[in-house]
Amino acid sequence: MEITKFDLAPNPREIVVSSPDSQIYLTITIGNGQIGGSKVKDGDTYLAKGDLSTQTSLGKASVLKDKVLDFRTNVLDVNQSTNKCIISTRIVNENHKVLFSKTDNGDAPTDGIASFIGSYIVRVTSVLLVLLMNTMAFAQNDLSFESMQTPASPGFILLDQTPSAIERPTTPQGFGTSVLGLFSGSGGAMEVAPYWLVNHANLSAEDMYKKHGELIQNFAISAAHVVADSVGYVSFGARTRLFRTYGKKQIAKLDSLKTVLINLLADIDDNSSLDAVEAARKEYADLILKPIFTVDLAGATAGSSATNSYNDLQSSRWGIWASLNWRPKGNDFYVTVLGRYIGNNRFAGYTNNSNLVDIGARANYDIGKFSASFEYLQRFDLVSTSTTVDNRLAAIGSYQLSDKFYLTATFGKDFSNVNNMIAMAGVNFGFSQSKVKAF
Repeated sequence: MEITKFDLAPNPREIVVSSPDSQIYLTITIGNGQIGGSKVKDGDTYLAKGDLSTQTSLGKASVLKDKVLDFRTNVLDVNQSTNKCIISTRIVNENHKVLFSKTDNGDAPTDGIASFIGSYIVRVTSVLLVLLMNTMAFAQNDLSFESMQTPASPGFILLDQTPSAIERPTTPQGFGTSVLGLFSGSGGAMEVAPYWLVNHANLSAEDMYKKHGELIQNFAISAAHVVADSVGYVSFGARTRLFRTYGKKQIAKLDSLKTVLINLLADIDDNSSLDAVEAARKEYADLILKPIFTVDLAGATAGSSATNSYNDLQSSRWGIWASLNWRPKGNDFYVTVLGRYIGNNRFAGYTNNSNLVDIGARANYDIGKFSASFEYLQRFDLVSTSTTVDNRLAAIGSYQLSDKFYLTATFGKDFSNVNNMIAMAGVNFGFSQSKVKAF
């Protein structure tokens, strides 16, 4: 497990009070759904340690006057959507008057720790000088943003050009790309999850599994380009999560692991072993990815061009679909059920202006870095007078090659009665050291 250190500026930071009798209280909150632990020391003496998200007394100004206090907040990357870490430090007196307030942020190594280290000194001075210095302190607050990831493009799904026709429940991240047809280079897609392109200082780790912000947190928009049988297709899509719920035992376990991680993180210094942190992190990250039940919604529209030129682009196909994902025991086995409606304006292999309904299911099982799935999808043509129905049956396997690369392969029978053998591979990858998720 890696640690990236951030030395907080200015050094030292000044806590300015107007009376030596003032009591000084500290709050440090961890945002972006991450988990962190803090400690404050006066030399070898601990003034505060652990979860400091609630107001904690540091002592009296007359006792702390002119002393340099060492602050360290260790933030663990547990959010599957971003490795951006953000902490908000707020110091007030007994009258809740703000003596110091600042937000700091930085990227943790993927699944690693961002350590924010700073020194603070207590100054007792006149009221006029306090006002001046507080004004200068507020002017120093700043925010930056960066978050990149890999997509699961609804556009690929709409065009029947994905390794899987039924997507597993996934977590979107900031921005990234994927390649379809790894060996033939037949297409590519990009996806943006707007929510994760900026910091969320007040989003706690607990909010990620107890509050229902999944609609906006999982909203993502995408664009895809595919060349099939010399015809070029361009599609645009969107997806989100309508509902997510964890079991009571899962929530209790997540609460317990969060407390363990906070205490472990608060103890970290330059010579600490991180084995216990890594073990608890893996258990927490594995559990938060496995809600008992989710409902996802997606849609896309596509245009086609026989000359692979935007000048000849015509409306081709559109669709909307919903998937229900259920983990009976909250473990590595889960089932996905799909319902999809597709409108064909002009799409190869289908009657113009036809309407299709897909109904199907997918059984999934995760084994370490490998995931195996089997899916069956039945397709009904609502316009055709033919009694023939179409179907797709496929086996899908995906493997994590590294922290940033995932390989997916599919074999089986595709829709239509001719040229319907599936042998497809794809790769998902990211551009930076932020999160990459397998789809």
